[in-house]
Amino acid sequence: MDSGRDDPAEQVRETVQLISKKWHPTIIKQLLDDGPLRFSELQDRLDGISGKVLTDSLEDLVEKDLVERTVVSESPKRVEYTLTRDGRDLQSVMAELAEWGQRNLGESGRPTVLIVDDDPRLVRMHANWLEDSYDIERAYNGRQALRSLSAEVDVVLLDRRMPGLSGSEVLEKIRELNVDCRVVMLTAVEPDFDVAEMPFDAYVVKPGFKPELESVIEDMLNRPSEDEPVLEYLSLRARRALLESEMTRGELSTSTEYRRLVERLEELQEQLDEPAEQAINSETVHTLIDS
Repeated sequence: MDSGRDDPAEQVRETVQLISKKWHPTIIKQLLDDGPLRFSELQDRLDGISGKVLTDSLEDLVEKDLVERTVVSESPKRVEYTLTRDGRDLQSVMAELAEWGQRNLGESGRPTVLIVDDDPRLVRMHANWLEDSYDIERAYNGRQALRSLSAEVDVVLLDRRMPGLSGSEVLEKIRELNVDCRVVMLTAVEPDFDVAEMPFDAYVVKPGFKPELESVIEDMLNRPSEDEPVLEYLSLRARRALLESEMTRGELSTSTEYRRLVERLEELQEQLDEPAEQAINSETVHTLIDS
């Protein structure tokens, strides 16, 4: 008789041993968010994992019936990985453990930056630039970005053009949910008059450079999170500066979007008190255009 199987302490020990392996929890969460995934797709999303380590980890998870390996095509050989029901159940347990850790084990004290881009190479590059100063969260599509939002996220670096849920739609949803974070559009899309209606806090054209991103993020972190009129004013001012740097006087003079933006800025200016104006005047307007 295997008494260990009926011993709760032994079961806890085995479970903790499983999820304490470096890559197992990360693989499970990635498959939950984006699965099914091919081997190469999974490796692209996991910074720093070697092919051998990923192979060994997947074999272990398949053996434990947490991940299912499916041969989609024999010629050419194509295999996909997805979570089993047990794997999905384990992910919910890990999420509860993470919440417990945040409540009871303290936080790092560092700001958290969520990087959202469908290109894993850019996510990896920007994460490498910033991880010495900030806690980094990663998302590779719009839906995963929304799932990754929490009270711990301070700044979102958001790609505008992504398949499925676009960056513009993610931005709109963030504002609808009243998530207390600053949003920096980090995108290859050259700005047009449609940005007048986009409530971002800063706009940086890719690729961006490390000193510029660090400067933008520090500015975002220093903004008064509780003062909504000031935040709206700074967002509008960034949009106006962006348009004025990209459009001709003639184009601006005939744009309804630009006129509405300026009118709203003037309305807010009249409402703001002197301390708010002092805070605004100390701000740097970030509309970094790659030239």
